[in-house]
Amino acid sequence: ALPISQSWGIYVGTGGGYPAYQRGYDDEDSLARFICSGQRAHMLEDRLRHEVAEDEIDDDDADRIHAAIDRLEDRQRHECREGDRRAIGDIVYRYDRIARWIEGEAHRGW
Repeated sequence: ALPISQSWGIYVGTGGGYPAYQRGYDDEDSLARFICSGQRAHMLEDRLRHEVAEDEIDDDDADRIHAAIDRLEDRQRHECREGDRRAIGDIVYRYDRIARWIEGEAHRGW
């Protein structure tokens, strides 16, 4: 399956974000590097802002979703510093759940 960034047509550049969190990962662990760069969290925040701007998600739901992203981003920073690949895998799963939450809220009225 394509990463969610590709399905939305968003370009995800390299570097930036949180380069200190990338230490300890080899070239084959691109998903961990992608998550630890902070790009996935930023993509979800951008998607949430878009849905709010389009009046697809109300402010109260958006606040709850944003708080969930922030909590997970804090955990992401910790786990990436620790280099815990299993925990990073769980973070990937949780980011996917938040993406589905955003999608579900945005299309609830359809």
